[in-house]
Amino acid sequence: MIIGIGDVYAQIPRREEVRELMRSTQARIREQPGCIGYEFAESLEEPGRFIVIQQWRDEAALEEHYRSATFAQYQTAITDQIVRASELRLYTMQGGLRPVEASPSDPRLDD
Repeated sequence: MIIGIGDVYAQIPRREEVRELMRSTQARIREQPGCIGYEFAESLEEPGRFIVIQQWRDEAALEEHYRSATFAQYQTAITDQIVRASELRLYTMQGGLRPVEASPSDPRLDD
């Protein structure tokens, strides 16, 4: 599996436009073959800084994504809405685990 984590720095006055572009883009990318997950989120501490987290089945799926019309359209649309070049880091992963079993939270235990 390939995992990508990136930063996109939007112009503050254009944040709403960027959000809408990201919403529509992530929906279309999630439909691409080999896409396990694709999500944008905005930083709580830095308004206008968006984080993208991508998961791809393999390198071939990621390369196909980069050749897609959806990716090209996103790149063209986002160019005039950012304040600096985006940064993306890619990682390969062989497997994963959940170190702690998930359980429902009980607010009474917080005391």
